[in-house]
Amino acid sequence: MSTPLIPLREGFDGARHPGRILWDVIQEHLDEAAFFWRQRERGLASWEDSLEDVAEGDEARLFAHVEGLVIGGMPVATRLLLPALEGEDAGLVGPVALALLGSRGEAPLALLLRGLTEGPEEVRPEIRRALGLSDRSGLDAVLLSQVERVGPDAQTALLEVLAARQADPGRVLPRSLGADSIPALWVASLHSARFAARPVAEELARQGLEHGDASVRCAALETGLILGLRGPWRACRRLAGAAGEEGRLARVALALGGEPADVKQLIQALDAPRLRADAVWALGFSGRKVAAEALMDVLLQDKGLRLAAESLATLTGLDVAEHLLAEEEDGEAPPADPGSEGTGEQEGAWRVPAAAGRVQVASVAAWWRKAKERFDERGRFVRGAAWTPSAVLSELARAPTYLRPVWALDLAVRSRGAFQVATTARASHQLRQLQAVTAPRLDPIPRGFDSLMTA
Repeated sequence: MSTPLIPLREGFDGARHPGRILWDVIQEHLDEAAFFWRQRERGLASWEDSLEDVAEGDEARLFAHVEGLVIGGMPVATRLLLPALEGEDAGLVGPVALALLGSRGEAPLALLLRGLTEGPEEVRPEIRRALGLSDRSGLDAVLLSQVERVGPDAQTALLEVLAARQADPGRVLPRSLGADSIPALWVASLHSARFAARPVAEELARQGLEHGDASVRCAALETGLILGLRGPWRACRRLAGAAGEEGRLARVALALGGEPADVKQLIQALDAPRLRADAVWALGFSGRKVAAEALMDVLLQDKGLRLAAESLATLTGLDVAEHLLAEEEDGEAPPADPGSEGTGEQEGAWRVPAAAGRVQVASVAAWWRKAKERFDERGRFVRGAAWTPSAVLSELARAPTYLRPVWALDLAVRSRGAFQVATTARASHQLRQLQAVTAPRLDPIPRGFDSLMTA
């Protein structure tokens, strides 16, 4: 890092290390921890892995290797972890930070906070993720104590960590941000506001909707929907035909909580090349038979587009794997999804996921001819079953992780912010969160978001 390292000899818990350290084993722990750190990140945005898969697989292995580093205590920290933290391989920073957070001393935490707020740009996100994953006792209080002592860039980093940890920012949340405040601080404050006192959070969301930066407005839209504000919901309807991140979020929200007219608007968006991929993605969450028919048309027109098949599967329960074309049958690499090239707008929390490959259109069409009789025009469906809170909770635990941010938004809005699942948090923690959300505490009727906006 660019700043001098804090000496760790005072405050680092070195009592846990064994009498003799096998350095080749420790190095293997570090290498494996770095590997599973990356695998866990990939697993949280996957068409193949579920949250349960991540928790039992890559994440469990990651923390097992991190524990192997923690047990080594001070000798391992001095000889291996600190040099890795200062080194050129940013891929080691996350697992090293987790290991340092696993100590009971204060010096490692102080070092990581300095790295978060003053370190090189490439390591800050890794330290932020590690702080978000840590179960270190008292960490939230330490983070909160720092927010008012630092400048805007550091405040941004600290508030994003607090939001990831779902900690109430209390008095440290900026009550009012000016037009000259950096957009990233606005975004971090809006993310954190979801866990703050409602009057403060609501006012910040309303201010954010008027901001000149699209990333701020998008964060205000999401926070406002979770808080049940009418303004953001009305904005979603206005933005249904807009490009960029705001439009992408608006289309997802309309699919989750819109009326038949809103779903019809999403279907019409399929005819606009710049919106086509977004509309395909959103329609799968609408749960409506008319949307399934539209997705089937896309499959026919675009010769087996994988994204359309995945959206159809989210709605109907189609097993996409049974209808995938083998690689050798394609004869060439699959073209990109329509609307995903040349826009420069695919980054962000609400980007449309990539879905490589093609499906056998005739096979899917034959399946749909038999299956569609099970779907009522007036019903709403999740993976072929009637929409219920239990179905949404099941999707959050067992469906491909690519789908989870959308279902987490549905749950957060319908519970008026009472149940917010941080989809990048420790998977084992998320599963415990979901187990605590009992379906009877949620409205069993898939009401439109209109009726949920009360402020």
